[in-house]
Amino acid sequence: MKFGLVSLGDHLPDPATGRCIGEAGRFRQLVELGVLAEKLGYWSYHLGEHHFSDYIVSSPMVVQAAIAERTSRIRLSTAVSLLGHRDAVTVAEDYATVDVLSGGRAELIAGRGVYRGHYAQFGQSEAESSEMLTEAVQLLRLLWTEERAAWSGKFRAPLTGVTVHPRPVQSPHPPIWLSASSPESVDRAVALGCPISIPTISVGVKGPPLLAKRYREGWAAAGRDPAEAQISLHVHCFVGEGSTEEAVREWAPHQASYLRWVYGEIVGATAALPPDLLEFATPRAQAVCGSAEYVIGDLERRIEGMGGCDLLLIQCDQGGLAPERVAAAVERFATQVAPPLSAES
Repeated sequence: MKFGLVSLGDHLPDPATGRCIGEAGRFRQLVELGVLAEKLGYWSYHLGEHHFSDYIVSSPMVVQAAIAERTSRIRLSTAVSLLGHRDAVTVAEDYATVDVLSGGRAELIAGRGVYRGHYAQFGQSEAESSEMLTEAVQLLRLLWTEERAAWSGKFRAPLTGVTVHPRPVQSPHPPIWLSASSPESVDRAVALGCPISIPTISVGVKGPPLLAKRYREGWAAAGRDPAEAQISLHVHCFVGEGSTEEAVREWAPHQASYLRWVYGEIVGATAALPPDLLEFATPRAQAVCGSAEYVIGDLERRIEGMGGCDLLLIQCDQGGLAPERVAAAVERFATQVAPPLSAES
């Protein structure tokens, strides 16, 4: 099992002080976090893409290009790429540019996004978002694998004998994962032959085993090689320095502030946050928070329950958590949690 580090790039104040670093400081933190992730041995670093909100990273691969110049091994990815909002031709060009600059380390996790209302801001229909994503993945592959690509689809003008540059370093193309938070999204990934990433915070504790089972069964039924059925699990995870109780005291206010903001953004300002989202250090908790020993046990239980995973993605920098605290937690995961989990996998 490999390990990746995720940030969705929220720009929120510290709930205790009300202070918030500037946008430039937050972007600098994201770059330094990617550099640190490589130093600590993480396999990948992932940045989210959002628009028109306090998730301030709208072009994650621009940030990844900066990180590429200061790293040499770590995979540089998204979490997720909103392909429906972008022209697949420019996506092919931009991501291949990062692939070239990084020596073949670019990849992406694609999805429809949680802000479905933003489709209207882009002059698009949310009802067609699934079709748009499917078409974008198909066209992206075509542009990366054929040098004189011809295309006719529903959501962009036809292409006749075009070659996008630069050509990606990776063959046949940079990996394309799909976010999977519903049975429909799992089935889409199977049909397209893509690996999946399951976000625990979106599907709850009981969701990943069901989605992983559906994916593996669908993959086999489609006659695909079982060895290529890759699954990633995305977990909000904080490793404390001391006891589990101390870790919860340190991180819970940031996680709770972040979740209240996200839920208000997506569902509505007056919506009540589901109680299980604010559970910590219990089997019902959607986030994993505690001492290194507790986190190891909790993650082992979750991974075993879904029949294993190939890539475990952790996220802990949300809710205005100070950069030095983020860095310390990221290091504790890499040095105290990842080694025993690797030995078990």
